[in-house]
Amino acid sequence: MLDLKDILKGRIVALCLGNIDRGDDGVGPHIAGLLKGKVLYEVIDAGVAPENYTGVIKRARPDTIIIIDAIYFEGRAGEVRIFSGAELRSGKISTHDVSPKLLIEYLASSTDAKIYIVGIKPGSNKFGHGLSREVAETAQSLAKCLTI
Repeated sequence: MLDLKDILKGRIVALCLGNIDRGDDGVGPHIAGLLKGKVLYEVIDAGVAPENYTGVIKRARPDTIIIIDAIYFEGRAGEVRIFSGAELRSGKISTHDVSPKLLIEYLASSTDAKIYIVGIKPGSNKFGHGLSREVAETAQSLAKCLTI
C-alpha cells in the first residue's frame, strides 16, 4: 500500500474527478474545492470531463499526477486506497467509468509523470444526493493530508 508522503514529490497536479450531482461520486470535485488556494501545486476540478484538461496537465510538466476519484473496490464507504496508474490499466481496480482508464493511458504516454489514483470508496451515487457522512469525513481528512 502506497502512502501519500511517498508520492507527493516534485511538480504535482491533482486531478479531481466526479459528478457532484451523483452523491459520493462528487468526492473528487469536493476535495478540489477544499484544496484550491491552500496548496502550492495545480489542483484541477475536472468534473466529468477530464479529457478537457489534458493540455493543461501536459503544459504543467508534472513529475506526479494524483487522480482523486470515487473508486469501487472491496471495503467500507469512505475508505481510501492509493493505486498506481498501472494497477488501473491492468484491470486490478474498477472505476465507475472507462474514461479514467483511457485518461491514465493517455497521460502515461504523453508525460513522464508518475500517476497515482487516490480512490475513495463511495457509499451511494444516487442522483440528486450529496456526499454521505462517511465520504464527507474522509474528504476532510484527505484534504488535510494533501495540504503540503
